[in-house]
Amino acid sequence: MARRTVWALSFLAMFNCSFVSAQRGPVESALPLQLYAQHLIVVQGSIGSLGKRNLVIDTGAYPSIIDRSIARKMKLSGPEENLDAVNQTLKRVAVLVPSVDLGPIHSTNVRTLVDDLSPISQELGLRIDALIGMDVLSHSSFRIDYVSKRIFFGPVMPLPSSAPFENVDSMICVALRMGRQTLRLLVDTGAEKTLLFGTHVSELSGRSQPAREFHNLAGRFTLRQIRLQSLELGDTDVAEQPIFISDAAKLPPYQFDGFLSTLQFQQIAFDFERQEFSWMTKDRRVNRVDVASSSADVPPYVVWSGERGSEPRPTLRSEETVSHWPRAPFSSVMDGR
Repeated sequence: MARRTVWALSFLAMFNCSFVSAQRGPVESALPLQLYAQHLIVVQGSIGSLGKRNLVIDTGAYPSIIDRSIARKMKLSGPEENLDAVNQTLKRVAVLVPSVDLGPIHSTNVRTLVDDLSPISQELGLRIDALIGMDVLSHSSFRIDYVSKRIFFGPVMPLPSSAPFENVDSMICVALRMGRQTLRLLVDTGAEKTLLFGTHVSELSGRSQPAREFHNLAGRFTLRQIRLQSLELGDTDVAEQPIFISDAAKLPPYQFDGFLSTLQFQQIAFDFERQEFSWMTKDRRVNRVDVASSSADVPPYVVWSGERGSEPRPTLRSEETVSHWPRAPFSSVMDGR
């Protein structure tokens, strides 16, 4: 029986049996997205012959996960696998999906896990059919614009800030500086808050707040919010955003130190040609700069540089919200919110 490792629903397993093709060349393809709870990205795509499926873009998931109802409709079955969660062992079925289509990406024979995603659907008021992870997404560079609510596939130009990324257990990780220590965090669009593993962090500055209980599909767990003097990703200090720490002593042997939430960014981009992650913060102090797009059908990037107030800045559109955090990796639901 195969054994995999999972933190909440962020699965860390390598499946190399799928074939993925994506549109190549200088053409950029745009796909509209829906944004829930300010951070959870939902787009439409196809799973096998089932079209107009609601897919969560989750860069913290590997491999992708389909809902049980999809597996039943497609009559998919497979072996049961053990997954090591923080404090428990979960059992999930692994199946081979004939194809997944997302924008210009066409992936065939995609090995996925099967789970009950109905709690996420109930929280969002929207049927969620699958969580699409880096096993599919990594075959095309892409940029996510949280303001225009679109995801762009194809060649990307770096955003104002950038840092190299490395592939760790098939996950995209970046290095951050915390005092004298360098932390390696997984870039996770499914995480509302940045999370650090307490057993990996040798030095913490500031005082922590009382523990708070969270729950998601993997069960209940407790996290502490902490205050850091700084946590630097390139030229950006992400310590201004809420940061949580897990004190779990039974963590699997992860090769990274936590999850980096992308909620604090206005745009993010994954460039697999340059092996680079780039971003633009929501409070970027810039003047307007239009960066030419590679396609006549796609408007140029809108980037800003200079002093705050020197030019009007775009404002975030109103977003659909839910009363709790969605039950997604790692974001979870926090009781009492």
